[in-house]
Amino acid sequence: MTTTPTVIEYVLGRLNDIGVTDIFGVPGDFAFPVEDAIVAHPDINWIGSCNELNAAYAADGYARVRGIGAVSTTYGVGELGAISAIAGSYADNLPVFHLTGMPALAAQANRALVHHTLGNGEFDLFRNMADTVVGASAIMTPANAVYETERLIAEALYNRRPVYMAFPSDVVDQPILASGAPQTLPASDPTALAAVTDAVVAALDAA
Repeated sequence: MTTTPTVIEYVLGRLNDIGVTDIFGVPGDFAFPVEDAIVAHPDINWIGSCNELNAAYAADGYARVRGIGAVSTTYGVGELGAISAIAGSYADNLPVFHLTGMPALAAQANRALVHHTLGNGEFDLFRNMADTVVGASAIMTPANAVYETERLIAEALYNRRPVYMAFPSDVVDQPILASGAPQTLPASDPTALAAVTDAVVAALDAA
């Protein structure tokens, strides 16, 4: 029986499919589930860095050599530490995936006072800042993981821009709710097709 992948398993699987074999970053509590999944992935290496700016510059350099790069940071202070390098990737047309761990959806909905925020209950501030230096962004959920992953991959590769993927900590390990696998359609019935065609032709002749 095939097990439905989690949100982060799906994302990492697709990134690996397009050539990501190493992800740079700095551990942070909101991003622990993302980074644990990176470490557990059999075909992707976690490369710890001394700070987020260095990690993002490493991903930038990696994209210049390998064609695509990836960096993981925690929410707020972590992603802000990386933003200058992400802006450089944007300016130089480099596809870099920025994976950011966010506070849980419940904390966001309740406008909770949590660390790495400004204490004002506004949790989209840093994404809005990122939007100025990336080609596209998304907050990943089980319902949108397949669609948004494919959209961001297309943006990164076609327009050669960095993209921003934020993962609320409580959805990272939830199974995706939609499959990107192609659907198998039933075979066409030649007899029924001929009958429908004859009926349409007859209706057109009589018009």
